[in-house]
Order: sequence, then structure tokens, then C-alpha cells
Amino acid sequence: MNATVDTVFQEALQLPEELRMSLVERLIVTMSSSEEMEHEHLAIAEARLSEMRDGTVQGVPLGEAIRRVRESLHSKA
Repeated sequence: MNATVDTVFQEALQLPEELRMSLVERLIVTMSSSEEMEHEHLAIAEARLSEMRDGTVQGVPLGEAIRRVRESLHSKA
């Protein structure tokens, strides 16, 4: 990452959690999306759902998933 991105990231970390989530949502909306990419994402989602249904993988409760993501992000900061 360049210095500007690092600076913005560090400033964003100072925001309360609900404002950080709002910022994330706003950034995601600005991302360009091609039809090809949407089809690819849908195919991945369908494959993962199939894996869940046939027992190949097990789901993780939302709270646990969020905890893991937060731990991962904090270890990288």
C-alpha cells in the first residue's frame, strides 16, 4: 500500500465501529462491477452452498466469523 492509503486506513480505524461499517459499505458500492465478475461471484456462492448442503464443509456462526475477521484484521494492523 502506498503512504496515502495507509494514512487513510489508520484514520478510518479511529472511527467508531458503525461509522467504519458505513464507510466500508460506501466503498463497496463505488467498486465497478462487470457482468462477468457478477457471474463468477454467483458461481462461487453456488459452489459454496452446494458444499454446505452435501456436508463437504461446515458453516460457522456469524458471531464467530466476525470474531475471526476482527482478529485477523487486528493482527495485520
